[in-house]
Amino acid sequence: MPIAQLSPQETEMVVQVAKVVITLAATYLVARILTRALRKIFEKTPFPEEIEQGILRISKYVVYIVGIFIIVAVLGVDLTSLIVGLGAFSIAISFATSTIIQNMISGILVLGEKAFEIGDTIQIRVGGMNYVGKVVKIGVRATVIETEEGQTVYLPNSLFISNPLVRIEKGQKEEITENKPS
Repeated sequence: MPIAQLSPQETEMVVQVAKVVITLAATYLVARILTRALRKIFEKTPFPEEIEQGILRISKYVVYIVGIFIIVAVLGVDLTSLIVGLGAFSIAISFATSTIIQNMISGILVLGEKAFEIGDTIQIRVGGMNYVGKVVKIGVRATVIETEEGQTVYLPNSLFISNPLVRIEKGQKEEITENKPS
């Protein structure tokens, strides 16, 4: 059936399907371009692979979600109530994940500043407890140290931003104590 013989409703449907297909293709293309650009940027950064992969994954999801919103708008659905609902939902999610996000950002700062590296012996005082140990892993959420007693301690990365940290030089055997005012 030639296009000239389509009814106005059928023509509108063909146009909407074409818009959806074009939007899907554009969304996919933007996600690919963004991923390639971020990978080139990450080649020049010292971030661990897990952080880079997480950022890539989140950026793709954001592009796909925006693409879905555009498709829904092209189809003529009113998005006002959906956007208001998602706004309230995002506030609830941000409160629920604030500690995780704080630790992730702190982890990026710890890695960027290079205050300590894997293999270094560090000391940090948190809430009256003194943690001394060798750094065995610096993760996105936490840093793992192993004490002289063989204990494995997971320290949230936000502690390194808000508490004093001492990197013990190799060969320094004496215990480092907190300076107390006289």
